[in-house]
Amino acid sequence: MKTLSRETKRNIKKSRPYPIRSSFSSTLYVLWAILLALGAPLGWLIMERALNLTAPSPYRDVLYTYITLGTALAFAIFAGITMTRMEREKKLIHELSRSQAELEKKEEIAYHELEITKERMLKISQLGALIGQSTKEEEVYYKLAHAAHVALNFDRVMVYKRKAEGLVIVEARGIKMKNKEEEKALENLTIPCSPDAGAVGIACQENRALIFASEDFIPPKYRLKPPFDQIRAIRSRSFLLVPVKIERERYARAIVAADRKYKRTDVTSDDLVSLEILADIAGTTLARLKVEKKLEVLATTDGLTGILNRRTWMEMAEKELSRALRYRYPFSIIMLDIDDFKTVNDTWGHQAGDKVLQTIGSILRKNSRKVDLPGRYGGEEFVVLLPHTEGEVALSVAERMRQAIEIANMEISQEVTATFGVSWFNPETPDSTLDQILLRADKALYQGKHMGKNRVVASWDISTGG
Repeated sequence: MKTLSRETKRNIKKSRPYPIRSSFSSTLYVLWAILLALGAPLGWLIMERALNLTAPSPYRDVLYTYITLGTALAFAIFAGITMTRMEREKKLIHELSRSQAELEKKEEIAYHELEITKERMLKISQLGALIGQSTKEEEVYYKLAHAAHVALNFDRVMVYKRKAEGLVIVEARGIKMKNKEEEKALENLTIPCSPDAGAVGIACQENRALIFASEDFIPPKYRLKPPFDQIRAIRSRSFLLVPVKIERERYARAIVAADRKYKRTDVTSDDLVSLEILADIAGTTLARLKVEKKLEVLATTDGLTGILNRRTWMEMAEKELSRALRYRYPFSIIMLDIDDFKTVNDTWGHQAGDKVLQTIGSILRKNSRKVDLPGRYGGEEFVVLLPHTEGEVALSVAERMRQAIEIANMEISQEVTATFGVSWFNPETPDSTLDQILLRADKALYQGKHMGKNRVVASWDISTGG
């Protein structure tokens, strides 16, 4: 604990009462009493000599006795008053000294607490900045749990992420489990975002923070409900629940639960405020990532069909070709063009044409793997890149797509079909550029147009056929 500074102690001394002046005043009272006791008879004698007063001896003796007794009484009264005042001042000085000692102690404690608060806020600021630098949602939750565990000194921290099926734990710190069954139960734990789950579900649904100082004071509706109350790892006598909010979202995106179970101490309102600061930073970061993702989607996808635009598709295809050359694996490209698309626009209007393009984009996504790259090449032309896929396999994929387009409901009475051209990169003869592979697919596509449309043509059949 740090001591008070010299300047603070100097100011405290200036504010103390004046015990020296008080003692001096008390001494004057005593002197006045003594002077009064001696002055009365002396004054009488002086006046008697000066005025040559004579009186019968008995009367003079009685008068002297009266004056002496009166003076003694006056002295006793003044002495009593003086002693009472001195005792009162002594008590006052003692009380002021005791109060001063308590004040210094409180100031030292307050100074110490201020230093702790400043240190905590510095950690929160530093870790909050790290949270704000996150580039992925999972990174935000990881840093949030770490910050709460380190900066706020919580024994246990759990981050529940809201998903369609409910709240699941995505990050945990300081959790101790007794057996594998409990560990498995925690991994498979899904808590509904509703009051049926107790405090965690309520915090999620109502999007608000909750603090409980002791389990004895937790109302029944906030207690864990079966079967969640059987999992010891999430039970606590005193805990915090703070939502991670994103603006305009009805429910909390995530819930942070924290406690000091192993220290056996209650959480405080200061803990709540500190954790809310970190949760707000996390929520702001998630909102930023959400906007960035939307901007990235807008920049890389075709606004009408929702698949990759031509520029992005070409960039990703070039990277795929580089990997294929390095690791010597094949890939295929499917190119398709909608048959008689101009007739669709001229007959049914551009809105109907847009609907056809959207439907075909959806068909390409549904019939592609996660690693495949469907894109809009331009106008009514589409391309699909299939990594680690040889030509014959790509032919079957293209045929499946062609049939799906043929039977799709385009919401117009005109039949809509597409013609496909397929080419592939052979790692055994790695002498092709991306433009050459695309050109072969394009030639196969237009060969299919000349052959009657609504078909799949392989570029290698054109080469061998001559």
